[in-house]
Formats: sequence, structure tokens, C-alpha cells
Amino acid sequence: MDNEEIAKVFNKIADLLDIKGVQFKPRAYRRAAREIESLSRGVVEIYRDGNLENIPAVGENIAEKIAELIETDGLEYLEKLKEEIPIDPGLLKVRNLGPKKAKKIWEELGVTTIDQLEKAISEGKVRELSGFGKKSEKNISKGLKIVERTRGKYLINEVLPVGGTIKGKLLDSNLFDKVRVAGSLRRHKYLIGDIDILGTSLNPNKAMDFYTGLEEVDEVISKGETKSSVRLDNDIRIDLRLVAGDSFGAASQYFTGSQPHNVRLRELAISQGYKLSEYGLFRADNEEKVAGETEESIYEKLGLNWIPPELREDRGEIDAAKMGKLPQLITEGDVNGDLHCHSTRSGDGKNELADLADEAAKRGYSYLAVTDHADAPGVISGIKEGDVEEHIAQIRALNERYDDVHLLAGVEANVQPDGSFRLSDGALEQLDIVVAGVHSHFDMEEEGMTERLLRAIAHREVNIVAHPTGRKVGERDSFSLNWEKVFDKARECNTALEINASPSRFDLDDRLIKGAIDRGVKLSIGTDSHQLRHLDFMQLGIYLARRGWAQESDVINALRYEELISWLEK
Repeated sequence: MDNEEIAKVFNKIADLLDIKGVQFKPRAYRRAAREIESLSRGVVEIYRDGNLENIPAVGENIAEKIAELIETDGLEYLEKLKEEIPIDPGLLKVRNLGPKKAKKIWEELGVTTIDQLEKAISEGKVRELSGFGKKSEKNISKGLKIVERTRGKYLINEVLPVGGTIKGKLLDSNLFDKVRVAGSLRRHKYLIGDIDILGTSLNPNKAMDFYTGLEEVDEVISKGETKSSVRLDNDIRIDLRLVAGDSFGAASQYFTGSQPHNVRLRELAISQGYKLSEYGLFRADNEEKVAGETEESIYEKLGLNWIPPELREDRGEIDAAKMGKLPQLITEGDVNGDLHCHSTRSGDGKNELADLADEAAKRGYSYLAVTDHADAPGVISGIKEGDVEEHIAQIRALNERYDDVHLLAGVEANVQPDGSFRLSDGALEQLDIVVAGVHSHFDMEEEGMTERLLRAIAHREVNIVAHPTGRKVGERDSFSLNWEKVFDKARECNTALEINASPSRFDLDDRLIKGAIDRGVKLSIGTDSHQLRHLDFMQLGIYLARRGWAQESDVINALRYEELISWLEK
């Protein structure tokens, strides 16, 4: 088991103990989970060294449970809790349904799953419970709809390494000539249903035997000479298709999708006297195959530049390819730094400034903005008015130790309901960079929320608006905004809008990214890191930016250090 899997087990225990009404223990398990997630070393390695109890928040009891998980891949304590409280932990993901309410609907209505909750709401049973009522039922129903939209899907950061691992094992077996991950994962959508893999092999029977026999496979759903489907031990489904070598490009194009993109491409082929399928591009009159071994050959034969997978969503990419006007999409190599991360000065940050500087240097960054939360009572703890000068001084002193990387002294200031900030203009003015974000009062009407954000955008010290829609994937919808006004004000004030790369947010989404670019708004890709490993989210942010047609020139953290400082000063 890796760190993340062990942390998930402890969070699940905490959820069940919350439902049970146990005091204190849930908090202890959640704290242990957070500490384990933030470790730079693997828990298994620490266990082998006999140092589990050196992990913060891990005492003898939790250390014993970690050992049991590592040695047996299971935990008897959790299984007993699940028998005692047969509630699907996914039920607790429903916004506005806390542990107490979950316990009540279980005990009084027998509801233990999302499907049962949906049925109980449709029958009007939830509102009849004491302590609920129509308003509470309506709010739970709204939360249920958000969960439903992501149900059965996985965040890209959960699926991406899985696809890479399986692809690598297939290639290493020497039974496959070519292997490519296709589908929505290749298009880098932030939510993935399952994984599609294409391959070519001269020995399909042995190739399929090897695939279905992988140690990660928990269930073989179907097995054939050209297609096999399996479910892994983490419940992710993977479909492997074997195709002929001279059709690999056509199959890659077809199975990468999206469906609307494929429909448009087939229509274009028909208009030019061709037929396009997963087997290749053929002349309609005599069935002669004219392309298929590579994707490039198909697009070229149809008079198009090759279209990057992220753009294949039928949003104008075919017309752009026809006119030679596809964007030169941003890459990881274009990014020179991260403009949104947190240290221990934030109430929820895990790493010291020196750790952040060391990690930025390892990644070859020119700069890293430490944007710790400004203190917002009732919302989040962090930098107070009197802390700003010390925050800046510590960062300035640390910069003396580094030649190639610069820490920027910043803050993530909470935008209050009226669009103002608790930190004074004088305090904000001293900082290198100011990131503004909404962290409360999400249910304001569109007009009020729009004015709130416009005022923050127009503030002379604000450089970036963080996670502009306020959404939490699978938990909270975007708040209502007039995007035309937001884009116009951001362009007018030269304030960047953030592409927040944290998997819990992925905010802005790809459609809004393209909308911002089309209106001349600058963007910033930020990881919103609260621990060192979160800096890896930059890759996810770049994928999201690419889906929104972003180029290097659209993103401010693709600027060189001197260029960035000049932009911030303006």
C-alpha cells in the first residue's frame, strides 16, 4: 500500500466514526491521514525501518493499524466498522449531508447508498424526518446532483499513473510492437470513466494472456483475440484493443475521440470522396486505402494539420486546422515557476519556506510565489496585518541563499462579500504578488457575486484571481457569474485569472479558459500547493490549459523572471 491508499483508509475510518457519533477519534485519524499524505518518504519504507511512531500524529495504536495494512493489505478494525455501520462512505460526499444526518436517514429510512437516498428524496421521505424539512431536503438534493455528475468517474491524477504503468508493462513484455493510451485520458479530460489502450502484436493470444494476467487485474470482464476488458484492484476498468499495424493511426484517431470531433471528421471525409473508419481512410469509389498507419497521414490527406488530442472536442479545431491556425499549445517546458503555493504560515500549509525553495530549485523553476492565506476569521487562518513585514523579511533572507530561484513574497487574500480585503492596501502594497480568492459566502446571487469579483479584479494591488468559479469537483458547483463582465474587467485591469491545477478544483475549466483567451485575458497556472508533492499538479494544470487552447503567450508564469517582475509592477 502506498501513502495515499493508507490515508484513504484512515479517512474512511474517520467518516464511519463520525456517523457513529464517536468523539475525538475521527479527528485523530484525519490528522494521521494528512500527515501520511504529506510525507516525502513511503510509509512502507518507514515501517521497514521501524520508525512509524516518528510520523507526526501516529501513535502506537495507529502505527499498529498501518503495519496491519502493509502486511495483510486489509484492516480488521475497518471491516468491523463497516459491518456495524453499513453506510456507503460516498454518501458523505453529498454536500449538506453531514454525519449526523447520514446516521438519521440510515436509522429511520434504511438509506445506506446514494441510489437509496435519491429514491427517498423523490418519494418525499427525507423532508418528513425531524430536523430536516423541505429546505434541508432541497439542499441535500442539490448536493446529490453534484455527486451524480462525477459518479463512476475518476480524477485524471488518479488514472494517469495507472494508464502509464499498464502501458509500460505491456511494452516491456516484448509482446507488443506499439501501445498507446487513447480515449478521454489521452485528451486529458479531468474526469475519466475508464481507460482505453490500443496495441499491435504479432502474437495476439500471448499478448492477451499477458494483459489479463497482470498482477493489478482483479477481474477479467471479457477476453478475446482483439479486445479484452479487465477491472483492476483499484476498481478502474481498462479496455485493450489489438489492431493491425497499418490501421494503428486510424484506430488511435477513432478511439481517442471525442465523438463530436469524429463525426465532423467523417463528414469532412465524405465531402472529399472518402470513407473514414477505425481501420483507415478509404476512397469511396473503389475502397482503396489511402491512409491509416499514422494519425498524421489521415489529417494530412483531409487537408488538415494534425490536431493535438486535447483540442478534439469539436470547438472549431477542424476549421483552424484547415486554415493552418491551430494554436501552438503550452508545454511543461514553457513554465518557469508556480504562482500559488502555501507554507506553514498558512493554517493548512505543511512545508517550511526553505523546503519550498529547495523543491523549486530541483524542478528548475526560476521563481516560486509563496502566497500564504491572509487571516480570515471563521474561514481560514494565516497572515495577519502585523505579520506581513516578517513574512517578506523571511523570504528576502532566504533568497540570499539561492542564485537560480527566487521566492516571491505573496498572499492569498480572501475576497469578502463586498469585494474588499481584511489586509490593508498598505500591507498588500509591500508584497511582490497578491492572489485574491473567494473562500466564503458562495451562494450569493449572480449580480452580487459578479460585483464582488469585479471589485477584487480592479483592486490596484491584485495580480491574480485564484480559482475564479469557486467550484469543488464532485462537491460544490461554480458560483454564478457574468463572465463577459469578468473577462472584460480582467483584460482592462491586466489581472490574470488562475487555472487552479489542484485536482479538487480544476478551475477554470477548459471552456472558460478558451473564453478568457478569446477576450485577451491573461492566465496563471497555479498548483495551490499545501505540501511539496502538490507541486506535481503543474502538469495537470498544463493539460487543462491545453484543452482551453492556451499558448505560452497566454500564461504569465511562462514569462522569464525579469519579465514577470515587470508584469507584476505594471
